[in-house]
Amino acid sequence: MFFSVLLVAFIASACAKTVVVTVGGNTTDDPMGVFQPVNVMANQGDVILFNFTMGNHTATQSTFASPCIPAHDTDVTINGFDSGFRDTVNGTAITTLRFTVTDNSTVWFFDWNTCAQGGVGGININESSFETLDGFQRNAIRLNGTDDSSTSNDANSTATATATSTSPASTNTGSATSAANHALINGLAAVIPALAVLASMSL
Repeated sequence: MFFSVLLVAFIASACAKTVVVTVGGNTTDDPMGVFQPVNVMANQGDVILFNFTMGNHTATQSTFASPCIPAHDTDVTINGFDSGFRDTVNGTAITTLRFTVTDNSTVWFFDWNTCAQGGVGGININESSFETLDGFQRNAIRLNGTDDSSTSNDANSTATATATSTSPASTNTGSATSAANHALINGLAAVIPALAVLASMSL
């Protein structure tokens, strides 16, 4: 029995493969490309090797609901991996982080420096579920306040608030002008008869 267990373990380890994820190797300005590949497919027992090649990045496990927060901070039952910042010093100090896949469930991860711009990835993502890679990236951007639409909405809200706050002042100015005109007309109406009387007396 013991020999059989050892044989199965040996076969499993022999079949396991190493999947390399390059971190920081993206040469474009797209922060979503900080991990290559961004969607990692692996089997139980495989090793994910995060290879930090450029920049100063992290590979930190998180959850779908909180993309840019370490998994252990939102769920103490998850002992997630976290590389910490790996400064490659312009590619001269390349380091790695190994993570062994223990089952086929989805594992989400992010980079501290680019997460707010969509710098995230996942292992064994089930795209037929509600928790997709696209949704995870959108969550990362939305929950960290970097979505352009939020800026536009803020600008529109400010403009609306300004217009609303200035409208009463305009109304008040118009009312004051109208009142002044009425006072002037009433005053002239009172003065003209008096002038007529004085003119007749002088004659």
